[in-house]
Amino acid sequence: MKSKFRLTIASVLVIGLGSTLLGATAPASAKPAGAKPSIAKSATSCAMPNNKYGRMFNNLPAAKYSSEATSKLASAIMAGPETNPTPEGTLDAEENTDIAAGYTYFGQFVDHDLTADDRPNDLTTPTAVTSLVNGRTPQLDLDSVYGLGPKDTPQYYAADAMHLLTGATLTGANDAGATDLPRTASGRAIIADARNDENRIVAGIHSMFIRLHNQTVDRIRIQQPTASAAQVFAMARSRVTAQYQSVIVSDFLPTIVGKNTMNDVLPTVRGKLTPQLRFYTNCAQMPVEFSVAAYRFGHSMVRGLYRLNSTTERLPVFSVDFMTPGSDLGGFSPSPSNLAIDWSLFIPMKGASTKNVQLSYKMDASIANSLSLLPLPVSSAGPADLAKRNLLRSQQLGLPSGQAVAKAMSLPVLSDAKILIGKATGDATEASPITAISSEYAGSTPLWAYILAEGTAKSFKISNGKIVGTQTARFDLGPVGGHLVAETFIGLLASDAKSILNSGSYQPLKLGRLFDNVLGH
Repeated sequence: MKSKFRLTIASVLVIGLGSTLLGATAPASAKPAGAKPSIAKSATSCAMPNNKYGRMFNNLPAAKYSSEATSKLASAIMAGPETNPTPEGTLDAEENTDIAAGYTYFGQFVDHDLTADDRPNDLTTPTAVTSLVNGRTPQLDLDSVYGLGPKDTPQYYAADAMHLLTGATLTGANDAGATDLPRTASGRAIIADARNDENRIVAGIHSMFIRLHNQTVDRIRIQQPTASAAQVFAMARSRVTAQYQSVIVSDFLPTIVGKNTMNDVLPTVRGKLTPQLRFYTNCAQMPVEFSVAAYRFGHSMVRGLYRLNSTTERLPVFSVDFMTPGSDLGGFSPSPSNLAIDWSLFIPMKGASTKNVQLSYKMDASIANSLSLLPLPVSSAGPADLAKRNLLRSQQLGLPSGQAVAKAMSLPVLSDAKILIGKATGDATEASPITAISSEYAGSTPLWAYILAEGTAKSFKISNGKIVGTQTARFDLGPVGGHLVAETFIGLLASDAKSILNSGSYQPLKLGRLFDNVLGH
């Protein structure tokens, strides 16, 4: 079960996908950058998304709830503290056998490539969505790794203006090339998005992309010895970005939203991947239905304990001893030298047993009790409860209910009796209908909670407000959440002239295979 661990100030930036609207501060180097429209129409009526936020469903009314109802729902979503974690190697009823743990943190890495919000940590003042500023480019271009490039942000690069800086060597796994992030003498990571130093796992993914880029530079220099440094860098970035986008399209998105939803949004037409966007439009900029609700599904995927390699014990992501080396996996400091990551413990890889791959937790309407303990920045105005913060943020920005969005999307609308809040373990006592929490939620569930409950309703038979029997379907996002996530990703790629969907550089690629290539397997 979900073990108890405490989060600290830095963790306000860390946990979950869509964390950039939790009050996170964008790094100083970050660059600002209701109908059913087709991508063709949006392309002619709107420019490529810029550094603004917007809405997919402008005409839907804001869902409003009392502070009492919001507090009750937040409490119900928060799992109770558990002092006896499930023994290692024993399947936990909260584990998702369909999704490996590595996808949780790859999703976080992708999030940090798409959005960053540096507003004051205020969750209650009504805020116009159009006033929000995105500190990242709304393209899947790895600006979180590359910054503005070696000319404008040379601090991230070696003196040759081609290679990215690397950090100290790490041991503990069978990986002679494992390194920490590059750091200053004070221990601060020298990377374009500081949030990728929030925990050792997302930092490890960032380090793998540094290695991938540097290896690509070396190959290009051999292939094209007369190319200038600027040409080599540009070619390397283009190749790495294409692989990254290919992993998102062919592996990450199908894993999270399911193959049927992906085929719906990005079918192959006459041998070519062809976006079929019914809801996303460039006019929406970065849609808050995605950033504030749908892409926060990752909050429920986070485990309490992770094993990084066979030579160290399992550690919590955070603890009361945060930033005490070796006590947890919290970042913002040099990694202990023995914490090299064995990636075969996080994603299926070539020649490695899949039985050792750690699993994510299910995308249900339950998140670890530890996430109710978020210490806030000194200037904050809001609760330390992550579930409540998500619910308040949704109301602050006037998000519609899940039912309203489902209707607008012409998708099946869950009845109140099938919107279960709690753990999707199959135990009928661990989840209850949302209307048992408050009558205010009758026919009107906050979008984030609705999307989490969709996963449970999709994967279990529910009768009279209770789970009946065992899991019957793959546990991924339901139709509303899946389409919001898939359409936003594919819409952003479709609007980017340099993306794999427009350049012809798409090649199906699994995350594990990409990492295999970096490791030389």
